[in-house]
Amino acid sequence: MKSNRILKFLVFIFITVVTCESVFAQRSLKFENGGGPAGNGPTTTDKTVTMYYGDAGVYSPSTTVTFSLNNQQYTSIEGNPNIPGIVFGGNLNNNGNTATSINHYMVLSNLGGSSNPQYATNNIQPGINVSNDYGLEIAIYSDALINADGSNKVPTNQTVYYGDLTLTFNRPVNNPVIHFTGLGGTNGTQGFAAGFDLNNTAYSLTRLAGSQYFSVNGNSIRNSASAIGTSSAGTGGGAAGSVQVNGTRISSITFRVYFRGDGGGNQWSSRSSVGADGFLVSVSLAAYSVSGSVFNDANGLKDNTVNGTGTNAGGLNAVLIDPSTNTVVATVPVNTDGTYSFSNNVLAGNYALEITTNTATVGTAPPAVKLPDGWVSTGENVGSGAGNDGAPNGILTGLTVNGNISDVNFAMERVPVSNDVSQTIAMPANHAIAQGTIHTAVSGSDAEDGQMGNGNTVVIDSLPENGKLYYNGNEVTAGQEILNFDPSLLSFTDLKDGSTETSFKYSFVDAAGEKGNSPATFTVKWDGSLPVIWGAINARYSNEQLTVHWSTETEMNNDHFDVEVSTDGVHFTNVGVVATKAPGGKSDIELNYSFSKTMNGTSLAFISLLFVGVGFVYSRGRGSKVLMMGLAVIGLVILSVSCNKKDISAKENGGKIFVRIVQVDKDGTRVTSKIIRAAVE
Repeated sequence: MKSNRILKFLVFIFITVVTCESVFAQRSLKFENGGGPAGNGPTTTDKTVTMYYGDAGVYSPSTTVTFSLNNQQYTSIEGNPNIPGIVFGGNLNNNGNTATSINHYMVLSNLGGSSNPQYATNNIQPGINVSNDYGLEIAIYSDALINADGSNKVPTNQTVYYGDLTLTFNRPVNNPVIHFTGLGGTNGTQGFAAGFDLNNTAYSLTRLAGSQYFSVNGNSIRNSASAIGTSSAGTGGGAAGSVQVNGTRISSITFRVYFRGDGGGNQWSSRSSVGADGFLVSVSLAAYSVSGSVFNDANGLKDNTVNGTGTNAGGLNAVLIDPSTNTVVATVPVNTDGTYSFSNNVLAGNYALEITTNTATVGTAPPAVKLPDGWVSTGENVGSGAGNDGAPNGILTGLTVNGNISDVNFAMERVPVSNDVSQTIAMPANHAIAQGTIHTAVSGSDAEDGQMGNGNTVVIDSLPENGKLYYNGNEVTAGQEILNFDPSLLSFTDLKDGSTETSFKYSFVDAAGEKGNSPATFTVKWDGSLPVIWGAINARYSNEQLTVHWSTETEMNNDHFDVEVSTDGVHFTNVGVVATKAPGGKSDIELNYSFSKTMNGTSLAFISLLFVGVGFVYSRGRGSKVLMMGLAVIGLVILSVSCNKKDISAKENGGKIFVRIVQVDKDGTRVTSKIIRAAVE
């Protein structure tokens, strides 16, 4: 029984290790079959190789390395005037003086007899497999160092500069690993091998692995064998190995190419053959994992932490972006529990990462951040502890990948919803609604906080269009946030004439500090309408003709206007009626009115006497009826005199005629304009 438990425990450990390996191991990008150029040389035309994802298919987004030869020091070789000293797809020829060809792209085991342990991918799996992985063939001709008569241009034990080899990446990379295969060739007893000096001072080299004679000293790569041969196995005199170019955001690498002779022979080559060191160059890159979670963070960043319950809010994508080209590198769906992972397929470099409901396509511009309806971003952070990137917008920038990264996290939450509410009150007096009149509660809900109402935080999004809004005696401004909202503290002033209601828009703020994005309307109504809004009013009295002009800006439920005049500005009498021009008694535009009436001295005298008498009676009571009868007699006398004296005018009244307009609603409600004094001519 004990042995069975031990066995189970060991199985568990094995499964755990394998699982962790698959989840957290990095992945290498390499040169594989199908990724390189077809055909053969010799040629100097640039060659491009597409990186493959480990031992699988082409890596996406497409990542390429372009090889180019520049600054050739030998534009021809002996017997081959059109062949320079360095070529792609070139081969030696032991049976003639014509340079022959070989495939541009071939498996590593084809040259030099190297083995897998002589290469390294900086612990990134899968490693180099010489039977499966490929390289680009490059040849350096020793015939460039002999004259037409076969004599040497330089001694056979010298190191000679031939030109430059540049590797250009179609996207910036970090710490690429360069693999060299088959550094070493012979012509009889003369040995020679290619060598390289890194020409980019911003970068450095680190030897990762290699055969016995694969030497890296500073930024120089050499075959260090005293007697150079063709085999990298044991002491065969050849060299193979791997170096890492240390640097970030590398777009290109240039090597100065050298050719070293070991002095084992008297000639570099002969006029009857073509000597060369043909070797392979390949590249590997590390791909890492980037993972994280999307949280429903009910308290937002109130705790300065991106956390909560994992969610995808019904459907989200995580999109990895290369900011240098503003293109999508990779995209994966966010799982229902909020987790996502770019598993072992992110190259070292700098990135941005966003979440969105929009679809993203690798190699194209990233879509906009868009969250499901009702959701807003509350923060982003790398790591599970406190902190955030300072800009809650659904995108995290400045993400540097030099290894596996977890907890690239996003937070979001649902915003509160506000409901429309209304209250009907009595007709406001003096165009104002007093504090304490409004008692209807605001209402709404929040997915995280539950029901919302009075006592919650409210934002006044927009103000009434027909008046001023106050809270606890202070005028409210648009966008003002009110804590512990209480509608009884609302009040209104300066309500416009003709209005039947007033309103403002409001939103709730939830525990995360997020405001609702669809404001609701709080409406206050009353029966009937406030009076007409008057425009300009003016009057003129000339040649016993009274002319009055007025206008209205708005009308509501209007029926007609009464024109009233007075000689003392206190007591008025109706001298005419003008019907409203507003269709149905309602208008939102300016309407102009005019009224004319002959007003001779008799009329004015009668009006004056009438108001004096009426005023006296009402001021003295019933005991003055006898006096009133006396005034009537006097009035008849005045009227008689007036009838015989036609030139009595307003001038005899001190030149004073007062006018006012009375607006009469369809229900009989009367609203009076201001009193004006007519211009008397």
